[in-house]
Amino acid sequence: MKKILSVIVAVMFLATAGVKAQTGSKFKGVVFSDYAYTVGNHDAEAKGLNEFTIRRVYLTFETNLTQNFKMRFRLESAHNKFGTDQKINPFVKQAYLEWTGLIRAHALYFGISETNAFKNSESYWGYRSIEKTIMDLNNISSSADMGVAVKGNLGNYLHHWLTVFNGTGYGSSEVDKYKKIGYDFWVTPAEGLIFEAYVDYEKQDADNGTFKYAHDYFQGSSYSTVKGFVGYKAKTFSVGAEAFVRSNKESGSSDALGTKRVDVKKQGFSIFSSLATPIAGSKLFLRYDSFDPNADDAVYVSDTKNGVNDEYTLFIGGLDFTAAKNVHIMPNILIKNYSSDMDSDVTTRLTVYYNYDTGNFGK
Repeated sequence: MKKILSVIVAVMFLATAGVKAQTGSKFKGVVFSDYAYTVGNHDAEAKGLNEFTIRRVYLTFETNLTQNFKMRFRLESAHNKFGTDQKINPFVKQAYLEWTGLIRAHALYFGISETNAFKNSESYWGYRSIEKTIMDLNNISSSADMGVAVKGNLGNYLHHWLTVFNGTGYGSSEVDKYKKIGYDFWVTPAEGLIFEAYVDYEKQDADNGTFKYAHDYFQGSSYSTVKGFVGYKAKTFSVGAEAFVRSNKESGSSDALGTKRVDVKKQGFSIFSSLATPIAGSKLFLRYDSFDPNADDAVYVSDTKNGVNDEYTLFIGGLDFTAAKNVHIMPNILIKNYSSDMDSDVTTRLTVYYNYDTGNFGK
């Protein structure tokens, strides 16, 4: 794997060297790592576990092929879960071609690119280095996928983003003949203020037969999501609130009679904020999540996972100290409370985050 990674990086550098002077190529990177200590856990054996770990590494290469075409290639890697002896292995997170100029004020993307489910809320949260947003954290949508997308502005304050993806995420090939269609629309009426609405749909039942009429496509098993987000950010503070409902139609266990698979509805909301403190270069950040993996508790299913008492809440808090430009040291705590009688998960961490950007070179 090390040899493969070395070859990939070498090719990226050689590609940069071969690009004409006016293209403005760049390398970018992000690293966040932790020392984490488990103060308490619903699993008694996990209490007291601690580790130094790299939670994420990005290496990104970008270059302008022409005035209207740009490419991006990103590798990602991280430590595996506690107790495993597997090496850190890189994988392709993004690889896409961006085309501007074809549609006014829009860009087209082909390849493995970012999804539109939570990109805006992640930006307003601002602390992906601490934790994923609630939709990303609970696997409501992958952060990247393979397919095509168009993103752009409908006016000074109106923006939208349409995606047609495999729906399997960046790590898997397509598994059926159906595609995931997502549409994101947001309004920015004032600087720092955003109102956003998002929907997606993907048919899941590949054995449901062919569809003769358009409405037949929406019969049988499917996944669909509706989300709303509102946020505001200024120089000294930010705040945001996000809520979603994910409907997995006919995707659960069989009902009591075994005649039909039940629907599963996942829902949650997240509220977060950050605020500059009197200490120069520091911020306080807070977040509260509530997530229910099966909101229809009244539905009886044949197995034990019947949706009763499976909700949880998550509290995140910490301080962000800017040690130097692009270097952040962040002590933080995560407290996960379960609606059942399980003990809470309490983890304290010291997170170190840094990023780099070569800026355009080859000019």
